[in-house]
Amino acid sequence: MSVHSFKNMISLEKSRTCMWEKYRHESQQTICVIGVLILSTKLCKADGHFSSQEEIEILKIIPHEPQQKNSLVRIMEEANKDPNPIEHDARNLRKLLKDEHPEFLEFIVAVLYRLAHSDGIYSVAEDEDIREVAKIFDIKKSFLDYLIFYFNKLISKFKNLSQSRKVKVNA
Repeated sequence: MSVHSFKNMISLEKSRTCMWEKYRHESQQTICVIGVLILSTKLCKADGHFSSQEEIEILKIIPHEPQQKNSLVRIMEEANKDPNPIEHDARNLRKLLKDEHPEFLEFIVAVLYRLAHSDGIYSVAEDEDIREVAKIFDIKKSFLDYLIFYFNKLISKFKNLSQSRKVKVNA
């Protein structure tokens, strides 16, 4: 992915053009990255705030060069202002990928689940958004339930580990 691909990204406020229409001629890889950024941003703001911790987590997930960071942040800011619901963007990303990359769609849902937990708050709104995106991506409930179970198990282990370390330090 080149820096040039991100130089002229999203100016929804100026033109009110849907970014999916505006960037339909970009490479599939670039549009996929934009789609993941938009879904991630919209999910993170579903609980009422989009924290700097969530922004950092998104930037960790998206591979980029240091000079691309500002462009990625600008895309997230635009996504934060975009009035379309997360379902709109999930449908467009699904159309783009068709049925060619089901494992990538599963990866996106896993990323969304990770991001929903990154601020320490997993809200009902985030859960509903993740389930709706999984439904649009035609990810079977069993996979999503397994994913949720797996992440909850990891979070529980992490909490238990951190609590046991606090007890040892204070003992």
